[in-house]
Amino acid sequence: MSIGGFGMDEDEVLRQRVPRAPWRLAVTAAAVTAVAAACAATVGMGDVPAAVHLAVLALAALPLLMRAAPTVFRRACLLIGMVLLWASLIGAAFGLGPVVPAALLLLVAAVADPENPPGSPSVVLAVVLPLMFLLFLFYAW
Repeated sequence: MSIGGFGMDEDEVLRQRVPRAPWRLAVTAAAVTAVAAACAATVGMGDVPAAVHLAVLALAALPLLMRAAPTVFRRACLLIGMVLLWASLIGAAFGLGPVVPAALLLLVAAVADPENPPGSPSVVLAVVLPLMFLLFLFYAW
């Protein structure tokens, strides 16, 4: 049976999974965030309560729930990566600075699919948004 007239049957749609490279990058981002949250919880980073670090950890691990939907996984990585990047900028004074590597890993995971190369809008977003973030960070300090 064809789905939506595109010639894909139901079994083919159900077998799609996120490729290995983006999946590993997202797992690494979650691990980096977990280490940063554990460090912040043990050392105590400023005035930030532990609940904030747990919320950031949950946010970084959210794309891991979307392994069976590659398109949703890529979009979630891009969106969550940008949210974490801006949250780390705003919360750097409060101990959320170590979240930057996780955010960058999620942005790379959004475009790191060897079987399905990213379209030009994804590449532009993945390149321009971190540069704008760094430019804003430079002018903020």
